[in-house]
Amino acid sequence: MRPLALIALILTVAPAVAQDTDALLARFLEDRGEDIEACFVDMPRMHTNQRDAEFRGATDTPVPLRRLVVAFDASGSMAGALGGDTKMAAAKQAVDALLDDLPDDVTASLVAFGHQGTNDDAGRADSCAGVETLVPDTGDTAALRTAAGALEPAGWTPLADALAAAGAQLAPSDTVGEQVVYVVSDGEETCGGDPVEQALALHDGDIRAVVNILGLDLPADERAQLEAVAQAGGGLFTSITTQSELAREIEERRRRNANSIELLKTNNQASITQRRNSNATGGALLRLGNCIGMRSLREGNRVRAWSRDNDLTPDQQTALRTSLKAGHDAYDARAAEIRSAVEAARDDANQAVQDQRDTDAAEFEAVR
Repeated sequence: MRPLALIALILTVAPAVAQDTDALLARFLEDRGEDIEACFVDMPRMHTNQRDAEFRGATDTPVPLRRLVVAFDASGSMAGALGGDTKMAAAKQAVDALLDDLPDDVTASLVAFGHQGTNDDAGRADSCAGVETLVPDTGDTAALRTAAGALEPAGWTPLADALAAAGAQLAPSDTVGEQVVYVVSDGEETCGGDPVEQALALHDGDIRAVVNILGLDLPADERAQLEAVAQAGGGLFTSITTQSELAREIEERRRRNANSIELLKTNNQASITQRRNSNATGGALLRLGNCIGMRSLREGNRVRAWSRDNDLTPDQQTALRTSLKAGHDAYDARAAEIRSAVEAARDDANQAVQDQRDTDAAEFEAVR
């Protein structure tokens, strides 16, 4: 065959081979392919504003406290150690500090939970049903100190019911922040209730209370629930893991003014917002990678059997596998672009939260 004729033949055959491969790939994907496009959905939306609807700026007039309810966790785990003492002893110290500077015109209540029954299965029913208002709404903080001081670790943790009992000591209000529930606890709900929903009801309902949480040496998963309770209740979550942290928190609480509380609150909410952005990003990208990887793997496993079932020649099988891999590589490249974009959005959002927190801190410190 003459050279020019051979070249002409190659030019006419090559497009035909490519077209044949494209048709085979289309047939295979229709017969045995996966919906990989379903992987490229549900990317997370980043949050850039950690302030809640009741955020109070540094120069705004503080809301005076009118009623305080201490919800005290006396579950069995409070017998655990915190430094050289128990978590129960730390909780009592924190309550004493909270009451030390309470204005005379503020009334206080004490709701105990977990102080009845035992922390085994036999005592669970009594413990979960044993939420009790030991000191009703009163100006007698000495009675509250005495009652809190007499509590000993015992049972389970009916936190949701304790929040409901705390709400029964409060009154309808049009002003957020004049009524506060202060929870001292070392763990999550263990009696089947929904403390997040209950905190939201206290904060968003007629009472308009704020729910603050002091968490004592919490595991990460239980900390997440109590953080969510404080966030739903429009309040502040404070974590204590050592006696020195407790001492610092007590000292800060004794000297704290309303602006300091708002600053701690906005710091707390900013951290939660940044963690939410990071968790949402990590989860979405993990799902994306797993989705593409599994679908590509299944298609790769299926293509050999499909090729045999359809009597493809060895050359056709090779071309089909090569084309399929190129498609998978394209999906991986697309996923990499999405990863970069989502991670950049996370970083930008978290930086915006940090900038807002820094601005708030400067304003609050200036009028402290």
